[in-house]
Amino acid sequence: MMCRSLTTVLFLSIAASLPAQNSAPATQTIQTTTRLVIVPTLVQTTSNQIVYSLQANDFLLTDKGVPQKISLEDASRQPLSLVVLMQTGGAAIQEFAKYRNLETMLADMLGEAPNQVSIINFDSKPEAASPFTSDIAQWTDAIDHPDPGDSGAAIMDSLKYALSLLAQQPPANRRAILLVSQPTDSGSKTTAKEILQIAGETNTAIYTLTFSPQMTKLKDSFKEGGHGHPPINLPTGSYAAYFELGEPLKMILGAMSKNVAAEMASLSGGEAASFENQHQLDDGLATISDHMRNRYSLSFTPTSTEAGLHPLQVRLPGHPELIVSARASYWLRDPEKQ
Repeated sequence: MMCRSLTTVLFLSIAASLPAQNSAPATQTIQTTTRLVIVPTLVQTTSNQIVYSLQANDFLLTDKGVPQKISLEDASRQPLSLVVLMQTGGAAIQEFAKYRNLETMLADMLGEAPNQVSIINFDSKPEAASPFTSDIAQWTDAIDHPDPGDSGAAIMDSLKYALSLLAQQPPANRRAILLVSQPTDSGSKTTAKEILQIAGETNTAIYTLTFSPQMTKLKDSFKEGGHGHPPINLPTGSYAAYFELGEPLKMILGAMSKNVAAEMASLSGGEAASFENQHQLDDGLATISDHMRNRYSLSFTPTSTEAGLHPLQVRLPGHPELIVSARASYWLRDPEKQ
């Protein structure tokens, strides 16, 4: 029972460190005259085979249409700081039976030290975060058999909390969030614009695995299992986002209100998948884990100092036959407001 609830286990140990109940640590940003932007980039063939052999000069990266001088980092040498956000409230309660292999799959995704992970459960608010650890097995019961939450699904509040934790991790680490939830927010006070800004400032890639609350209710009402659909629906180069970054910011924010999980994954250079049964959840995690490990890590120092949202585009001019999936934007803060 000591591991069943992250809130119960951790409340006494971290309560004193929180400035107020349910408040997230203050987001820390690196305030310098130059800014390094990390652009996770996945390259695949049309048959979804990962391409490993590209060099920095194969890529063309533009910031608001302006080509940038890029470097190609060895991502395998960059420690990973991962936050797993698990919805435990609302319709998520009906999904708990599918989580029985979740800890094992997450351990495979994490790999070995110095990679580290923190687990956060959330319903109408984010609960206490587990300390970052390289040994996820100590939280097996809390992950595979979480305690039910209330009726909420405060995705944006929880993303903000997770981003604030990652902002305190070493700047040399890769930063990522894995969100297991329904697609849409319910009950957050944090705005979509805040999440877009903080995620863009902290170089955090967001990966999402979502279930449909409507589908869950429908299956419960008919007491049926899975169906004959394909096991996983992952975005590729032909993935159509709900917006174009050339459109006004309000279009992006409107899209996020419809599916905040998928939009944040697309914008941040992560990946979005959905599941309706345990097999699909396991397949989705395995695919995301493989893609997370094998993304190219492009970096550049922006030539533009214009504050606000910067759309990015990554192409392979010499390899038009390949499919590129990359971070779609970053956020540059006004130095006078820092």
